[in-house]
Amino acid sequence: MKTLAIYGLITGLVISGWMYLEFLAGFHGSEVGRYTGFAALLFTILGIYFGIRAYRNHDRAGRINFWQGVLAGVVISIFAGVITAAFTFVYLQYINPGFVDFMVNLKRQTLEQQGATEVQIQSNEMVTREIFQPLPQALRSFGGYLAAGSLFSLIMAGLLKTKRQDEA
Repeated sequence: MKTLAIYGLITGLVISGWMYLEFLAGFHGSEVGRYTGFAALLFTILGIYFGIRAYRNHDRAGRINFWQGVLAGVVISIFAGVITAAFTFVYLQYINPGFVDFMVNLKRQTLEQQGATEVQIQSNEMVTREIFQPLPQALRSFGGYLAAGSLFSLIMAGLLKTKRQDEA
C-alpha cells in the first residue's frame, strides 16, 4: 500500500505542477491551453503504469494478477485525485480566481457566434459560474481522475499482469 500511496502522491503532484506551469506560461487564457491539459492524462497513465509495476516488482515478489493490478491502479488514482482536487481548489480560489470569468467570457463568445439569444447567454453564464466554483470543480477533478485512472488501470493491469505458475 505504501508504494501505491507514494506513486499516487507523486502523480498528483506532477499533475498539479503541470497545471501551475500552464498557468505561469499563460496557457489557461489562450488557445494553446485548450490542448496542453491533455498532458495531465499522459502523466496519469505513466503514474499508474510505473506504480503498478513497482507494486508488482517490490511488494508482490514480481507477481500480480489482473484484478490486483486494477485495484493497485485505482488506489494510485485515488491518491492522485485527492492531490489534484486540493490543488484545483487552491488554484481557483487563490492562484487564478479570474479563471471563472475567463470561462464565462469564452462561453459567451461561443454562444454569440452560434446566434444564441441574450436570455440563453445569461442562463448559460449562471450555470458556467456555478460549474467553475472552486469546490464543485475540485470535486469534478477528483471524479474525473478517478474515472480516467480506473480506465487506465484496466489497460495497465492487462499489460503488467503475470501468468499463474500453472499457465507458464
